[in-house]
Amino acid sequence: MIIDPILPQGPSITHHEIEHVTSACATGWNMKSGSYINAFRQTMAQITGQKYALALSSCTGAMHIALNALGLKRGDEVLVPDLADFAVAACVMYCGAIPVFCDVDPDTLCLSAEDAARKITPNTRGLIAVHLYGQPCRMAPLMDLAPKHGLFILEDATQGIGSRDNGRPAGSFGHFAAFSFKGNKSVVAGEGGMLLTSDDRLFGRAARLAAGGRSSDNPFAYDLVGFNYSISALQAALGFAQTSRLDDLVAKKKQIHSWYKERLADMPGIRLNPVPQNSEPSFLTNLLFVDDQNIQRSRLIMQLHASSILVEPVYFPLSSMPMFKQAQTPAAHAASVKAICLPSGHNRTEEEVDYICAAIRQLLAEPGRDRAEVPPSGWLKYKSDTLEFFAKAKNKGFAIPFEHDGHSYTLNAVTAADIQDANLVKTFTRWREASSIAFLTRTAVTEETMHQILNNYISALPDYILFFIADDKHLYGQVGLNDFAFQKHECCIDGLYIESNAPKGLAAAACETIFAWAKKSLDIKNIFNHVVASNKKVRLLAAAQGFREISRTALYREEIPGGEIFRPMYMPGHDTPDEYLLICKKTLVGAETSGTE
Repeated sequence: MIIDPILPQGPSITHHEIEHVTSACATGWNMKSGSYINAFRQTMAQITGQKYALALSSCTGAMHIALNALGLKRGDEVLVPDLADFAVAACVMYCGAIPVFCDVDPDTLCLSAEDAARKITPNTRGLIAVHLYGQPCRMAPLMDLAPKHGLFILEDATQGIGSRDNGRPAGSFGHFAAFSFKGNKSVVAGEGGMLLTSDDRLFGRAARLAAGGRSSDNPFAYDLVGFNYSISALQAALGFAQTSRLDDLVAKKKQIHSWYKERLADMPGIRLNPVPQNSEPSFLTNLLFVDDQNIQRSRLIMQLHASSILVEPVYFPLSSMPMFKQAQTPAAHAASVKAICLPSGHNRTEEEVDYICAAIRQLLAEPGRDRAEVPPSGWLKYKSDTLEFFAKAKNKGFAIPFEHDGHSYTLNAVTAADIQDANLVKTFTRWREASSIAFLTRTAVTEETMHQILNNYISALPDYILFFIADDKHLYGQVGLNDFAFQKHECCIDGLYIESNAPKGLAAAACETIFAWAKKSLDIKNIFNHVVASNKKVRLLAAAQGFREISRTALYREEIPGGEIFRPMYMPGHDTPDEYLLICKKTLVGAETSGTE
């Protein structure tokens, strides 16, 4: 069974985002650099209902500016939840102030208003409400508590975008709200942050701090010491494109949660994120709480890692760090040793959640196991079966016989033993040199580098199967399949080369053979062919076999040590392309039952 590591998080990036970032890369400079930044700001203001927004380089920078704008000074105290990212406490310390660690509500893992009230002193200036793991903090009791004691509220909505408390979106409550768009969030910009407020005075001060302290009358003069937390147009373009898809992104997170809930709801000793009344989590991360004391969380994490499921522990309490004094926060400490972050990235599929939940069930039922051994389902099973077949073929060999012009030929899978044959490596090297027009990277190929390429094919490219085209006396060329999209039952034809002295029509016959085999034995429905426009021989062969061009990308030539490389030209117009990459598609109609022979 072959299961690729199932990652904890991961964004959903489409052509929508790529087009906006490409546009920003081509045009977002000098006087136009603010267009995407302003659009990003406006979108976030609309999402939260806030009046003003500042796009910044990180949520940490946003919170630092907010605390300075709120007048936080040395010796002041700020109430923060003990279960949060370290940046929450660090930003308080950047101002010379003191973070006071408060306990969390056991069901939300967010700041407990009751414990916060107990820890208010004459030095307390404000509190930071963190919307953790997509679970909105209960804001009503904090909104009652803060004005009674003259405290500011800063919302750290880093993980809360798309969630709601009592119908109001996270980021709409505090004097300031800060968001993050780091790569593990629901909305990503690579890096980046946003600071929002509806207070005119606070916004004016925050905007000047974010501008480095420039005078409002003269952009070349400074009258206070500010910060350089600026965001680039490229980051803003990605963030803007993502926020325009917010509803769909949050809907996918909720769907993933529903899959986990359906499969784990009846399991004794464990439970998923609770959903408190009047709360609408966005489920950035699905949490698994291990309540049974007989279940060792640390061992369960190790077992799941060994099963290719990369779960993570929740945050350690901030007060447990060596630079702070230990706080009495029993709920935070309890959660930190019994909760697990389940894989919740946008690209998780139902089949992956099936596998994860089946693994958890097996490991809890059989605690002596080092790893789970449960059968995957759907496309995950199809992928595992196919990769196992490829691994076996590369180890023990596999042949597909075919007839052409009255003679017998075979497609022989290249094996680990083959690449140890010096004569075969020489043949591969010659073929590579003779077909250099097919490669976007064109450098000198030696027998040593060819051997490295073949070793990489055997050991590091599990979804690549390469065949010799041969009869009982001669090797005539090669052809392979790679870049499998298992969920769609699609792949690419690759590495086609035929000797000039090969029988006429042999290349076409070999290709038709591999297509028929891919259809019958691998259940492939569509095959793609990537070919450079100047490679007319392969273009004509592909057209004759039913491939039709579906897109082309302009390429420009760049000199590199030892040769040249062709790179995509995403915004042609000012430069003349040196080459084109054509993507062609062939549909294998009526694919039969999956499985390998």
